Amino acid sequence: MEINKIVEETRKTWFASHDGNYSKGDVELLYATLALGGEVGELQNKVKKIFRTKYYTEGHPSSTGIEAIGEEIADTLFYLSRIADLLEIDIEKEFAKKMAENVKRYGLADNGK
Repeated sequence: MEINKIVEETRKTWFASHDGNYSKGDVELLYATLALGGEVGELQNKVKKIFRTKYYTEGHPSSTGIEAIGEEIADTLFYLSRIADLLEIDIEKEFAKKMAENVKRYGLADNGK
């Protein structure tokens, strides 16, 4: 699915209410930004646990641990998409610009994928 399609899909389940003291747009942006921060924290915690299991307890990350990371990445993408939508930012366009800057700055990396 293309990123801009993901942004459109997030509109289907998005709801952030407000009590009238603040503008709806401000409440939505604040909520989405705070939620994004929370989801990034949850993603970091899942990665930490996999790292700890792999390197400190001589275990191997379980498939459920990896799946949990996938869920957190999806949650993060959801809120990031909402922020872009609320601010009318074209993520695909901005990402393409950023990648072009990175190629100029760092060159192309061939990582075998």
